[in-house]
Amino acid sequence: MYNFISTVFVGIMLIVIGLYAHRNPYSWWFRRMSDDTEPSDVRIWYIKFIGKVIITFGFVVILLSFQHL
Repeated sequence: MYNFISTVFVGIMLIVIGLYAHRNPYSWWFRRMSDDTEPSDVRIWYIKFIGKVIITFGFVVILLSFQHL
């Protein structure tokens, strides 16, 4: 049961990170340390795309956690 709960928690955290990346791609979390310039449109598109990929991966992790029941 512990494996199930911990794996579901990891999946939920991945979904939250993916949602944050998709909704707020201008955040300082997604910038380099000394980069003060505005991100380009391609970089914003890439961060949003990776956010969607992370959300999908989070759902897969949650689905695969049911094997621990």
